[in-house]
Amino acid sequence: MKMKQLIYYVYMIIMILISLLSLMLFIYLMKNNKSIFLEWEFFFFNSSSIIFLIMLDWMSCVFMFTVSLISAVISGYSKYYMDGDKLYERFMIILMLFVSSMMLLILSPNLISLLLGWDGLGLSSYILVIYYQNEYACNSGMLTVLSNRIGDATLLMSICLMYCSNSWNFLLEDSQSKFLLVLLILSAITKSAQIPFSAWLPAAMAAPTPVSALVHSSTLVTAGVFLLIRFFPCFYDKFVYLFLLVVSALTMIMSGWMANFEMDMKKIIALSTLSQLGIMMMIVSLGMPELAFFHLITHAMFKSTIFMCAGIMIHNMSGSQDLRLTSNFFVGGPFLGLFFSISNMSLCGFPFLAGFFSKDLLLENILSYNMNLFFHLISMIGTGLTITYSLRTMYYMSSMPSSMTSGVIEEMSTFLVKILVTMIIMSVGSGFFFYWSFILMKFSFVTFSSFNKFYIIMTMIMFFFMMYMNMMKKELLLNVKLILLKKSYYLMMFLPIISAQFMPKGIFKESVYLNKIIDSGWLEYLWGLNLYKNFKMINYSLIFSQMTGFLKVILITMFSMILILSSFM
Repeated sequence: MKMKQLIYYVYMIIMILISLLSLMLFIYLMKNNKSIFLEWEFFFFNSSSIIFLIMLDWMSCVFMFTVSLISAVISGYSKYYMDGDKLYERFMIILMLFVSSMMLLILSPNLISLLLGWDGLGLSSYILVIYYQNEYACNSGMLTVLSNRIGDATLLMSICLMYCSNSWNFLLEDSQSKFLLVLLILSAITKSAQIPFSAWLPAAMAAPTPVSALVHSSTLVTAGVFLLIRFFPCFYDKFVYLFLLVVSALTMIMSGWMANFEMDMKKIIALSTLSQLGIMMMIVSLGMPELAFFHLITHAMFKSTIFMCAGIMIHNMSGSQDLRLTSNFFVGGPFLGLFFSISNMSLCGFPFLAGFFSKDLLLENILSYNMNLFFHLISMIGTGLTITYSLRTMYYMSSMPSSMTSGVIEEMSTFLVKILVTMIIMSVGSGFFFYWSFILMKFSFVTFSSFNKFYIIMTMIMFFFMMYMNMMKKELLLNVKLILLKKSYYLMMFLPIISAQFMPKGIFKESVYLNKIIDSGWLEYLWGLNLYKNFKMINYSLIFSQMTGFLKVILITMFSMILILSSFM
């Protein structure tokens, strides 16, 4: 038992040291306005160098600090959540493999070294999703890995395309290739689960909750956004980014709407993550990658806290994730209720919490941007839907009487409280700290009309009261028939069915037909079977020639021996 606890503590101490080192390096680089490049040349081929490159600048150091801090907290949280698991060593090793792959991706401005981290993320996340090895987990893992392989293929095509310029360092790229930008955006939207690849993110909630808190809220899904933020200074094309703007806006609306009808706690938080990713992609497409990165950091802090609080609820309810079976955590676990409320308010953009500093600044810049009124309206609706599903979750988790629940919430241990306090401090204070650290002055001062100044706050108040009145009228919800449109609310507008059943159905049929005609048909007849027959004849001829030659030698030897013996007679 001591050895088991030691593994969690060792990983936690290692991650804490890395986070402190990253924070000190960030302060040093920002103070001196420097960046550090480390370069190793593996080999030289055809006037191109295969180079392993690491870049330490303020952006990579901040992201390294975020990932390592959340990983340290998750390592301690796993001690509580994975208690009793027989394969805890394997779980922690895979988790550290994922963290190391993420760090490699963060530090790589070179597509060759970035691909190592990118594929490492895909492999380790697949192993973590199928960790429980039941049918649902295996189906979810397969959907996850096949969706992400599309992005892996486009990244490989990008490497081949960049080979034309004899360098894979995208910071030195100036060819302005529109096709290369399209390939990179496809890689980003598959990894960040934008439409039409959104189905895999809620499905990946089959993984253990510590994995969901680390992988599917703060690090893995933000890898696509981070890739576009890194590439933004190198490429820009108005029409390609307009496509990204439309896709991200649709993702934000769809995921926020679906979260208001979902009953699985982890899937609600996953859809919330998807909505925030849509906002990040939207602001990148408008030409403000620094703001997207700022929201990415603050979102990672409070979303991982929300996941851990939900994991404690699930653990207390013997693995049940149904929102309707939760007990009143304000009565059973006041600390849990406090932590969950603070992190949820940070998600909603409550004033002076971490989410407020990034989200309010982001929305103000969207409103001040000279673009279509339709996108202004969509951004406001997406913000309002964030309020509604957060209030709905809080309502279910705090108003249910204990007689209707499947378990009783117990108060958290002192160790768990200490761990969560770290993330609560970051959920409250990280926005203020990073706002004054690296946000440029051009984003901070926005000129508004009197109407636009109160547009955001009025939208939030309006959606708050709409959802509150809806939750008060429970009897109306019981009389609504489950029509096809209402059924689509719970199925992400039928996106999982389309991406997992309808789309592959035709492809699988064609693959069976091609296998029968080509692989098992003409190819086998002309190549496999034909070669087998020819080699069989050659082998038979060789054996026959060897046997006849051997018999000739024996007969000549015997005849010679008879002649020699007869001469002596």
